[in-house]
Amino acid sequence: MMANARTEAVMASKPVEIGKIGEHVAQTVSRLRRARGWEQRELAERVTFAGRPMSASVVSKIESGARRVDVDDLVGLAAGLEVNPALLLLTSPVSEAGDPPAAVGESVAAAVQADIEAMGDLVGLEPSLAAMACRMAVEIDNGGGEDGRQLPALNRELRATIAQLLAARQPEEDDDDLGDLAAPE
Repeated sequence: MMANARTEAVMASKPVEIGKIGEHVAQTVSRLRRARGWEQRELAERVTFAGRPMSASVVSKIESGARRVDVDDLVGLAAGLEVNPALLLLTSPVSEAGDPPAAVGESVAAAVQADIEAMGDLVGLEPSLAAMACRMAVEIDNGGGEDGRQLPALNRELRATIAQLLAARQPEEDDDDLGDLAAPE
C-alpha cells in the first residue's frame, strides 16, 4: 500500500506533457486573438470578465504551450474570444475570424464524402451508414445546431460511424498466390 502512495506522489509531481490537441488549442487561441487585434492582456481581461480569472502571463504560457488548458480554461478562453468551445478543439482549418471549417476551403461534408469514396465497395447496410455520416457532416458544416451546442455530440457520432464503416469494409483479396501461409493451423 505504501508503494502505491509513493508512486502516486511521484506521478502527481511529474508534469504531464501537452499533446497534439493541446498544441492545436494553443495555436488556435493565439491565432484568433491576433486576428482580433488584441494583446494578451485584453484576452486575459475578457476571460476574467467571463468568469475565469486569468492574467496576461497565463495567456502567454497557454499560447506558447508552456501551460496546459483545462476544461474551465477552454470554456473561459472561448467566451473571451466569443467562439464556441468546440471551435478551439477542431483540427480542421479555422479562419482568422473564427469561422467553422465550412467557411474555409473544404467542408467537413466534402472531406467525409471523399473518405467514403476512397473506402471502395461497402457491404450490407454500410451504404446507409455512409449516408448517415454524410448527413452528420452537413450538420457540422451548418454549425451544429443552436449556438453549436451539438458539435461535440455530432463529432463523436461521426467518428463512431466512420469507424463502423472502416470495420465493415470488404477485406482486400489475397493476391500473393502463396495461400494463407500466415494462417494458424
